[in-house]
Amino acid sequence: MRSSRFSRPIQSIRGASLPAFAADVAVYAYILLMGGFQFTHYLRTADFVTDATYPDLARSLLDQGTYQLRFLPQTTLPPGLPFILALVGRFAGFTPAVLFPVIAVFTTLGLIAVYELLRRVEGRGVAAVACLLLGSSTSLFVFNTTVIFPEMPFLLASMLALLLTLKVDHTEPDRTPIGWMLVLGVALGLAVLIRSVGIALLLGLVTWIATSLLAVPETGRRRMKRFLIPLALGMAAQLGWSVWAQHHQILEWQLPGYPQSYLSQLKVKNGQYPELGLAHLVDMPSRVGQNMTMGAVRFGELLTGRHISRFWSSPAIAGVLILIAIGLVSSFRSAGHLHDWYFLWYELIYLLWPWETTNRFLFPIVPLACLYLWRGMKGLRGYSLSQPRAVGLCMALSGSFLCLKSAAFASRITSFPVDTRYARMDHLQPIAATFFWGMLAVLGLGMFTFHSLRKARSGAGAFARLRTIAESKSSLLLRLAAIVAFTVLVGSGTSQLVARGRDHMKPDITLQDMYPEMEAAEWIRAYEPSDRVIMAREPDFVFHYTHRRVVWLPPISDPKVLMDGILRYHVGVVVVAHHSNSYWLPPEDACFQFLLQAYPSTFHLSHQGPDYWVYEVGPAPAGT
Repeated sequence: MRSSRFSRPIQSIRGASLPAFAADVAVYAYILLMGGFQFTHYLRTADFVTDATYPDLARSLLDQGTYQLRFLPQTTLPPGLPFILALVGRFAGFTPAVLFPVIAVFTTLGLIAVYELLRRVEGRGVAAVACLLLGSSTSLFVFNTTVIFPEMPFLLASMLALLLTLKVDHTEPDRTPIGWMLVLGVALGLAVLIRSVGIALLLGLVTWIATSLLAVPETGRRRMKRFLIPLALGMAAQLGWSVWAQHHQILEWQLPGYPQSYLSQLKVKNGQYPELGLAHLVDMPSRVGQNMTMGAVRFGELLTGRHISRFWSSPAIAGVLILIAIGLVSSFRSAGHLHDWYFLWYELIYLLWPWETTNRFLFPIVPLACLYLWRGMKGLRGYSLSQPRAVGLCMALSGSFLCLKSAAFASRITSFPVDTRYARMDHLQPIAATFFWGMLAVLGLGMFTFHSLRKARSGAGAFARLRTIAESKSSLLLRLAAIVAFTVLVGSGTSQLVARGRDHMKPDITLQDMYPEMEAAEWIRAYEPSDRVIMAREPDFVFHYTHRRVVWLPPISDPKVLMDGILRYHVGVVVVAHHSNSYWLPPEDACFQFLLQAYPSTFHLSHQGPDYWVYEVGPAPAGT
């Protein structure tokens, strides 16, 4: 028997009313318009000026038939996107003018798949809001038009897998959808080969089937039969890649974490600061708390385009996390669905991730976060109507606690100087949060008192009529406010996006973060012998511009370890760049200073620019 929860939306699509059809057309038109703009307004440069890793891997597959970079097998990044780029590059080349439009196509198709999924599981309104907010995000546009990364292909593959799961799960009981099962298996395999976090789909599928067996055994057995083949195909893809990577891994340096497997990277205390060593259980709560806070911050900034102050009691952080948690928990009734378990596993992996939080980790999961945020608001409203005294008491207690926390933070931060726009916002937001939580506490106390009095008195009918009138008026006001806010956010995001796209047509490459490495690499290619081995902190990028053997300058402060590596790999040139916000710690210029102080006669400055230095390596001191 079909589940009515999902069959109703699927049936309504076939016979959609005129307003619903018009809404679909409007959403598709906006997605196609933004996709077309991204297709033409990428960063117009002759070569890649931010990151060339995936194009170079694709070139290696096509030209050499090997999956390697810098003459080393690539065992960290799955080969899904390089294979796709290699297919395109075979006919059109590997220039930015070819590959950035490919990402634009994946973005457009991915957003369409998001809309199709969300309108089936929750309705057109939520689907439209999620797609248009994400599609008008300046952060997403800048990301997709400056780097070739696998997030958008993964978004498409993961959303297709979730859509196909709905299709297979809701096929008539007397039919066996073998064709759709095979297509779903291919989608799962592509997802794990495009991004390693695709394992969350496989883990979600396993736990969904297991909980279905426990909750409704008959349904669980049916799902096991239908999803065993897709699960096997996805697991085979993951296992095949893992075995290949394990047998071909070559480590230049003995460091914990990167570039070892992702499982090994989870064990370190800080992925960007490997010298801190391995993490312990006592480190996990702070890591989870920090990732949770930063995830909520970036989620809010991505959708609104506004700066959010980084204090956990902010309504944009604590409030959003509470609503998403309510929405996710409410979705697990009757074992939930695959997208619910996928979201849970994805977030668990993300919360344990020891690296700096960036938007690229959030892009593929933002639509589902919007879904659970909406369900959380619906759930809170439902609980408020069915259990007003309990909800009022919870609101009063939590609002009071968060109000005090926000006030304490506001009192501390107001003593700091205000010299930038973000600093002013950081000063104002804690004050606004204090006011918000205070009002919520008062509202909760009012609800609790109101319904306690209503229960004690005989005039329940008057209270009920008063509540009905208040609820109808407040619901109308909230809808109008939501429509206005949504229109403003999409309009503002679109205008900012268009402005950034115009800037991309005539970019100043000297402003790019990787320009020092680019300039140093071009000088080396022009003036250094072709057999000279280079050491650099950004080895893949330097390799792209020099086509020479490049060894990683690791974040190691021990000069003896670095010198041993220089001798072992016969390094002849060291590239040192300065970045105000170094990704790796210690920064490369700090690491090299330790090396230079220990072996001053070994390194000779041969060239320098505004933010980089090129040193030639001479004979090492005796006894090194």
